[in-house]
Amino acid sequence: MSGIVKFSAAVMLLFTPYFISGLYGDSPEWSTSAIGPLSGRNMYAPYVPWLSFCADKAAAEPKGRLIIKSNIYLINDFGTYPFDPDDYTLSSDGKLSAEDQKGLLSVDYESTVIETGAEWQAFENVRFSADWRLHFRYSGFMDPFINWWHDLLNVPDAGRSYFYDNRSYWNIIDKSGNSLSGEGFTVSPGDIDLSANWTFFENRKIALSLKGAFKIPFGAVGNGVEEGFSSGFPDLAMQFNLDWYPWKRWAFYLNSSVVFPLGGTADIMGQFIPAVEFRAAENFSIVTQMNIQTAPFSGNADYRHPFFGNSTMFALPQTDIKIGIKGRLELFSWQLYIEEDPLTWEGPDILVYMGADWNIR
Repeated sequence: MSGIVKFSAAVMLLFTPYFISGLYGDSPEWSTSAIGPLSGRNMYAPYVPWLSFCADKAAAEPKGRLIIKSNIYLINDFGTYPFDPDDYTLSSDGKLSAEDQKGLLSVDYESTVIETGAEWQAFENVRFSADWRLHFRYSGFMDPFINWWHDLLNVPDAGRSYFYDNRSYWNIIDKSGNSLSGEGFTVSPGDIDLSANWTFFENRKIALSLKGAFKIPFGAVGNGVEEGFSSGFPDLAMQFNLDWYPWKRWAFYLNSSVVFPLGGTADIMGQFIPAVEFRAAENFSIVTQMNIQTAPFSGNADYRHPFFGNSTMFALPQTDIKIGIKGRLELFSWQLYIEEDPLTWEGPDILVYMGADWNIR
C-alpha cells in the first residue's frame, strides 16, 4: 500500500475515538480506573535483537497484585533493497529471476511470536515484570490476499509483484557489512526482559514513574544471533512514564526511554510512546498509540523516500501506529490491535496482536 493511502487510513483510525466521544457525552460515575495503553514490543526485524519497551502505565497497581500475561503476534513483512526493474530481465509472468529475487530481498516472511510474562506489584510504589518470547518464521499464506488488496485499491505494492509469493527469507545488512539472515521455517527463543517500575508521584489526575529494564540474551541460544533474534549481549534501558486522567472517559499516556546496547554494533536508541485511551464503557476502551523509535543501525544502501527525501536503508526512525481495543472482566483482561508504519515504513507491513492477562492475586 502506498504511503499516502496508508497515512490517510491511519489518520482516520487515529481520530476514531474523538468521533465516538461525541456520541457518548459525559461519563457516568465509574469506580474503576482506566485500563491502560496497548502492550506489545517492537517486532520489526531490524529491532528484534535488542531491548525495546512496551507501553506501560505510570500508576501503581494494588499492592501484592500478581498478573500472568499471554500474548501472540501475527506478522507479515516484505521489503527489498532499492532496484529498478528495467535493469533486470523479467520472466514471462513479470517476475525477477530466482537469483535476483534472493539478492534484492531484505525481508519476506510471515511470523508468529508467542510471548509470556508476569507482573508483580511487590510494594506500594514498585512493580516488577518479566517477559519472554518464542519466534516462529515461515512462508505463510497471506501474500496472495495482500497482492489482491493492492490491486483492488490500485495502489503500489512495494515491488511485491516482481517476487514469488509465500517465501521465508531475510537478509538485513548494516553499514558495516554485518548481516542478520535466515530462511525457511525457523523457530528461535527470544531474549528475556526484566524491569522495575517506581511510581514516585500519583494522585487522581496524574501519575509519574521511572522504569529500568535489563535484557538477558537468552535468544543467543542456537542461531539466535546470526539469524537476528538476539544481539547476544545484554541491554540496559531507562524510561520515564506519565499518565494524565483529565476526565473519566479519557486517559493520556506518555513513555519516553533510552536503550543502551552493551555489546555488538547497535547504536543507542531513543523510544517515545504516546497513547490516548477513550473509555467507551467502564470496562471497554479504544486506544490509539504510536511507537517512535530511533534505529539501532543504518544499512548500506541509499534510496529516495517519497516523504523524507534521500535516505539510507533502515536509518529512518520507526513511526508505527497502533489502533486497538481493550477490555476487562473481573480478574481477566484482554486486548487486540493492528499495527503498521505509514510514514517512514520502518515497521512490519501488518501486525496483529492479541493479548490476555489473568490477575491471580
